[in-house]
Amino acid sequence: MSQKIKAPNSKGGNGFLWVIVAILAIAAVVIGLFVYKNNGSDKLAEEMPQQDVNFTVSREDNSVVLASKDVKDDAPTVEIFEDFSCPHCADLVKADKEDSYKALNEGKVKIRFNFLNFLDDGNPGSSTRGAAVALALADTGNAKAFWNAHNYYMENQATVARSWEYEDFANSVKGYGLDDSVVESIKNGEVQDKALDVTKANADDLTKRIGSVSSPVVFVDGKQFQIKMGEDRKPVSWVPEVVK
Repeated sequence: MSQKIKAPNSKGGNGFLWVIVAILAIAAVVIGLFVYKNNGSDKLAEEMPQQDVNFTVSREDNSVVLASKDVKDDAPTVEIFEDFSCPHCADLVKADKEDSYKALNEGKVKIRFNFLNFLDDGNPGSSTRGAAVALALADTGNAKAFWNAHNYYMENQATVARSWEYEDFANSVKGYGLDDSVVESIKNGEVQDKALDVTKANADDLTKRIGSVSSPVVFVDGKQFQIKMGEDRKPVSWVPEVVK
């Protein structure tokens, strides 16, 4: 005897209805999560600063170099060794950001950032992720993206270092007009290996210079600069003392 399929609205068809309801409910949840996730990533990109710059970014060996195309012949070269998980480094960025911005735009200084990851304590973590993303942005030659992202990651270090993964970093840079392949390489963590090589080389370099690895450490034209502290025991801007 053949078995007939009952119509959904016939007696005994309640099970069929419940299946349809369940499928629709699951679909709604999936769509909701997708929309929520996309809205979250868009919001993060919108929160990123968009300060225009009048200087370039480039990579030289293990440094990220910021300088105006019209940098003055007698402009000092300032090297900053920093770790993206170091609160003192974050404080220094907050102190010198505006002064550095003005001096760079006016061609009065060249800044070389040398990233470290010693605070990861041997296991790639927030220090490495910050360095990896910053290096990837520098490699694009997009000075606006590097400048704004670097400062944001430092100024919001309490959140970024504690909870951000590579996907968060990728979402954060979507508003800088980068090639999709760059964003994807950040999202999947492909940028990490290069950062590990760079941070190790910078740690070795700093050890040769001062005998240990710490941050922030500043050099002006090859000589270590003593960072001054304010009354709040936080670093003050080095720019007024270095840039004349």
